[in-house]
Amino acid sequence: MTTIVAVEKYRLKGKHGVFDYEREKAQPFVVSIWVVLKDPPEEDVLESSVDYGFLQRAVHDVIARGESLKMMETLCDRIIEIVSGHLQVGAVKIRIEKPDAPMPHDGGLPLVEKYWPEGQTF
Repeated sequence: MTTIVAVEKYRLKGKHGVFDYEREKAQPFVVSIWVVLKDPPEEDVLESSVDYGFLQRAVHDVIARGESLKMMETLCDRIIEIVSGHLQVGAVKIRIEKPDAPMPHDGGLPLVEKYWPEGQTF
């Protein structure tokens, strides 16, 4: 049996983007992150799973508190680097949305999704 633990649509602000002005003032990001556990968790034993708080802290530390980065792809990589180090994590999927990203036309939702390990699908 496969167990997935996730935090979806976590809204927070960070100073990231290609343009200098995007890295000067915090703007909204929406992050969803899912992990597949390596093994089925033991009944009612948190240490055999992944705490949602761990996932939220990893996202917060990179986006809200981390260094300003230009690309959402790099933000994904940094978060995956933290989360994939957890002993119970077998796979990671992350989605970062940037609803106020500057784009040439109205409409559309800029986002990046990444999977770890490479080739993993959910």
